[in-house]
Amino acid sequence: MKGFTKGLRRIISMSLVAIVAVTFSLPVAQAEPATVVPPVATEAAAAPQSPAAPTGAAAVATSTPPGSSESTTTTLTPPPPAPKPKPKPKPKAKPKIKLKRAPSFMPKKGKAIYLDRRHQRVYLIRNGYIIDSFLCSTSRTLPQRGTFHVLMQRKASRSFNGKVRFFWQTVFLKSKRGNNIAFHSIPINSRGHEIAPVGKPVSHGCVRVKLKKAKFIYYWIDKRTPIVVRP
Repeated sequence: MKGFTKGLRRIISMSLVAIVAVTFSLPVAQAEPATVVPPVATEAAAAPQSPAAPTGAAAVATSTPPGSSESTTTTLTPPPPAPKPKPKPKPKAKPKIKLKRAPSFMPKKGKAIYLDRRHQRVYLIRNGYIIDSFLCSTSRTLPQRGTFHVLMQRKASRSFNGKVRFFWQTVFLKSKRGNNIAFHSIPINSRGHEIAPVGKPVSHGCVRVKLKKAKFIYYWIDKRTPIVVRP
């Protein structure tokens, strides 16, 4: 109890001293401000760093606007390079076709047609070389051996009895009976079917060939083109 009373008296006395000091504006001792010691800069931090050269595709640019203590860093990325155009493939060289020479009895210049009746084959010849050959169908005796030229042409025609039709007719000979002997397509019946294949002597005197070949002969031949029949 005595200790408590003693402490209370001390507090009251200190309070009275403070009141008197405020009343009479007694100067109060103020604590000294703490002294701030600046950090010591190291050599690495003090030395100015040289900007590194940009590497790769990205470049870094640093700019400081006026009145600002902070620097602004902008990354400039160049556009990607344009793709290289693909090289155009070189055109493939066409294989050289070795043409066979025409028989020695055929003309060496210009166009000519050779009809080999024995082997039932037609040869188209230009400047002494065979440019095409294909099967045909003749009769066993016609057309006879000789050299002929174009007499007339018709795009479409019919047989005497009217039962079959044929196309791209190139007439080059008249038989003893006055019938036209010509190159033409394989005759077709009323149903549109070819009446016989080529390669055998089954015609009545004309030279039957496939439709595309008959058309080619029709436009390829001219009145000066010799048609040589052997044998």
